[in-house]
Amino acid sequence: MLIAYEILLPLLAGLAISFYLRSALRNLLLDLCGTPQRAEFWVRISTVLITAFPMLLALGFGYSGVAGATPALVLRTALIMTAAGIVAGVAVMGWNIAKSIPKTSK
Repeated sequence: MLIAYEILLPLLAGLAISFYLRSALRNLLLDLCGTPQRAEFWVRISTVLITAFPMLLALGFGYSGVAGATPALVLRTALIMTAAGIVAGVAVMGWNIAKSIPKTSK
């Protein structure tokens, strides 16, 4: 039962953030990539990464397998790892997109 916290919480949070960013990301990537197919590929890759990274952190550093772990401890750790994973994933994605934007000459 406790492992459900470590799977469902990051999964739902990652999908929610991906859904929130999807249209803006698609428009930006369409401009950068040039074709809808290329942009859609990178939108899907971003969705997978923003969903998987928090889940990997929550499962890797979680306490669901520890004997005597309380639901509160498991949930707290899953929340922390989910938030850290989403912030890190979005930051890395944003940094890489920012580097790809052509500089305008003055």
